[in-house]
Amino acid sequence: MILNLINNAFYVVNQQRATSSEQRDPLVIVTTKNLGDKIEIKVTDNGNGIPDSIKEKIFQPFFTTKPTGQGTGLGLSLSYDIVKAHGAS
Repeated sequence: MILNLINNAFYVVNQQRATSSEQRDPLVIVTTKNLGDKIEIKVTDNGNGIPDSIKEKIFQPFFTTKPTGQGTGLGLSLSYDIVKAHGAS
């Protein structure tokens, strides 16, 4: 799940670099934080972001921001189910 998210982040920043006239280095950052009874995992990149029009779809099974046939889904639907099963929101 997290691996798919990171792979998609690498994909988008490299695609953006290849297709943009703007010269900036691709950047993906993964941070973790121990919150006592919880762990926070944050993945950020300097890509162009997810358009508002598709944000509601990111927890659907097999959803990906990559073109068809270019990769697996983000895996966030499984993550969402796991989080809900543990009583979190």
